[in-house]
Amino acid sequence: MSNTGVAGGVQAAPTTEPRVVVYPSATLRSVPSFLFAVPAGWAVDEAPDALGVVRTPEQVDGFWVNAIISHDRVAATVDLEGAAKATWARIARESPGATTSLERIARFGENVVYLRGVEINAPQSGRALAQLQALFFAPPVEGAKTKDFFQIIGTCPGERMQGFGPVFVALISSFQFA
Repeated sequence: MSNTGVAGGVQAAPTTEPRVVVYPSATLRSVPSFLFAVPAGWAVDEAPDALGVVRTPEQVDGFWVNAIISHDRVAATVDLEGAAKATWARIARESPGATTSLERIARFGENVVYLRGVEINAPQSGRALAQLQALFFAPPVEGAKTKDFFQIIGTCPGERMQGFGPVFVALISSFQFA
């Protein structure tokens, strides 16, 4: 029996010669480039599982007010409604007392964005926090099996959302794909 083909229904081992793939390339797409306006005086930072974070230069009431930008690659069949349901299911599982205070679709330039206001208690401290969550997709890539899903989640102390909400909306509305 030869190991170069299929014999008796058994698949032969692949060749040991490697194939080189470059990242990013058409074979392995990168995260789409983007730009956004950082709120005046805020710092740009890093965090695990985030493309980037912007935050206040100092704590507000003992909390770092922040907006986290994240990315996931999802199946091309996922739509905004499906993404919203899936992200809410995760929130409800991780923070059973979370409630929504706002849900709407908005258009900011070319981006169609699902906006969700969330009231949640911090897992360790139990402190009341408020979030403005923005969910949206990058422009589709023709023929791709996946698409790029972005989230911007702005978080502040619960009693401070009235002041920080417009700052989060300004950041979200400034987001553009380059």
